[in-house]
Amino acid sequence: MGRLPAAAAKGRKKKKPKDVNRPKRTTSAYFYYMAHCREQANKSGTTIPKVSDFTKECSEKWKALTAVQKKPFDEKAAKDKARYVKEMSDYKQKNSGDPNKPKRPQSSYFLFLNDFRVKMNGKGIDHKEILRLAGEEWRKMTDDVKKPYEKRNREEKKKYDVAIAEYKKRSGEQIKGAPSVKKAKVVVEEEEEDDEEEADDDEEEAEEEEEADEEEEEEDEDDDEEDE
Repeated sequence: MGRLPAAAAKGRKKKKPKDVNRPKRTTSAYFYYMAHCREQANKSGTTIPKVSDFTKECSEKWKALTAVQKKPFDEKAAKDKARYVKEMSDYKQKNSGDPNKPKRPQSSYFLFLNDFRVKMNGKGIDHKEILRLAGEEWRKMTDDVKKPYEKRNREEKKKYDVAIAEYKKRSGEQIKGAPSVKKAKVVVEEEEEDDEEEADDDEEEAEEEEEADEEEEEEDEDDDEEDE
């Protein structure tokens, strides 16, 4: 997968700088297995002339493993996911600002994704693969099938609009002293920025997985070019 053409790249949403304090994303069972393969290759003194070939070979071995053979890597992934959930919870609490502020409603797609995760629960599919399968199924869904999620999104947005209006009203009433109009404008601007950041939180988790795939594929392409 190559880099996007300049014209297409311009249309992409500009990503905000990475937060160095944000918890490291989870490592899947497959990536733990890949690390195991590299470790075994180093111990045996096996050279890895081409990363893409080595990755392909390990991927084939992974597919051939039984559930019992995958269990140690699944357990590591589960433990790392528990670590991530706890760290992300702490991270969001520290960066949430006002805990009384209403949370933005989820998009139609993320409502669908929540249901899809429940459906995939217990099937031994890692987080990255679930995201890929969910995106694929969502793109194939007709407008009629998507309607229930769009309806839920509209209902949640109505509740949010009422709650955020009341919240902003209370925030405005708490402002004392200096020119109220100027202060109220500042408060609204800050709240709108917070809303945008909250809306990005769920998307960032999915994008981080996608970025990891893109970076890995680009590294493989660079290796191919060097070999040629």
